[in-house]
Amino acid sequence: MFLIRTAFWLTIAILLIPVDEETARQVEESGLRPIAAGEAIIIAEDALVDAGGFCDRNPTTCEIGSRFGATLAVKAKAGARLLSDFLDEQFAAEPAPGADRGTLTAEDLQAPWRGPALDTSI
Repeated sequence: MFLIRTAFWLTIAILLIPVDEETARQVEESGLRPIAAGEAIIIAEDALVDAGGFCDRNPTTCEIGSRFGATLAVKAKAGARLLSDFLDEQFAAEPAPGADRGTLTAEDLQAPWRGPALDTSI
């Protein structure tokens, strides 16, 4: 439905673009009468009203389309997750085997106490 709406609005936008005199003359010479902006708006309103009743006339098509959209969303999320996992594996910042990791122990990394001296007379 998104693509249909996008195509519809792009068509309306194209119809509303003004044309120069030469282009208008070419259209008239082809035997067609150009569509005015007012006519384009009326056509757009009629098309929207008609599109709004599409699911009433075609409930099966709308139900399948809805399931298709939901399936597409689930598959897109799964694909994004697979791609993310793949990229994480490819660009993981693991140190090379045998690389120097330092000589500090976990106890060495602990910050020393810097508070006031403890009163041991209590």
